[in-house]
Amino acid sequence: MNAADIIRIKELLPTDMGSDELREQFARDILRRSIVSARMESARYLARIRDVCAQMLDGRISQATARDILGGILERMGLSPQDGGGIANHASLARLNLVIDTQTQMAASVARLSEQTPAVLEMWPAWELVRLEDRDMKRGDWPQRWDAAARAVGFEGVSRDYGRMVALKGSPVWQALGEGAGGFRDTLLNPYPPFAYNSGMGWADVSREECESLGLDPAGAPAPAAQSLAPDREELARAAEKWGFDYDEIAKGVA
Repeated sequence: MNAADIIRIKELLPTDMGSDELREQFARDILRRSIVSARMESARYLARIRDVCAQMLDGRISQATARDILGGILERMGLSPQDGGGIANHASLARLNLVIDTQTQMAASVARLSEQTPAVLEMWPAWELVRLEDRDMKRGDWPQRWDAAARAVGFEGVSRDYGRMVALKGSPVWQALGEGAGGFRDTLLNPYPPFAYNSGMGWADVSREECESLGLDPAGAPAPAAQSLAPDREELARAAEKWGFDYDEIAKGVA
C-alpha cells in the first residue's frame, strides 16, 4: 500500500480538544488511524485535508496548491490568516504547513515500514535519526531525547556510539522516542517519523557493515512492526461514544 492509499483509509476525527487533551484522552492507535487536527470540529474540512494530502502524495498537486485549497475552505468557514494567533489559527501559513506536512510524512513513513522485507533488512538493518529538512528554529535537544528513549528501553537494539542516533529497525527505541520518553510533550506517539511536530528529523538507512562497526548485531533482530492504519471501526465507535461524538456523522464525513 502506498502513502496516498494510507491517507485515504484514515477515519475523520473532529474535535474541540487541544493537543494535550488528545494525547491524554485518546489511545495512540485511534489517533494514528485518524485525520485529526487540534480544535477542528468540522469533519468536512478534515475530509478535504485527507483528499489534498492524498493528491499530494500521488504527485497530482503541489503543497502550495494543497494550502490554497484548504485556505479557501477555511475562508468560507470565516477563518483568515489575518486573524492572528500564530499556529493556533487554522488558516495561518504555519498551521496549514504543519497539518499537511504531518499527515503526508506519517503516511510516507508507514508506507516505508511496509517495504521492510527480509531482503531489505538483510542489507539495511538499522535506521539513523538525522535531519532531513532545515528549520529556522531547530530543536537542540534531540541527543537528550534520544538518550532518554534509549535508557527507557535499556538500550535494546540501540548503538552506544553517542555521536550518532542509530538503532535497529525493530528496536523499541522508536516507539519510546515517539511517545516522548523523558517527558517531552510535543511528540505524535508513533514509532516512525515525524517523531515531534514540525521537527524536520527522519530516518536514513544504515548498512549491515556500518551496524557492526557501531556495535549492533543484526542477527536474529526483530523486524519493525507493520503499522496498519485501516480503521478499527469498533474502537473508534467506542471512543466517539465516550467523548460525545456522533460516529455516524463522522463516518459519513459531514459535520
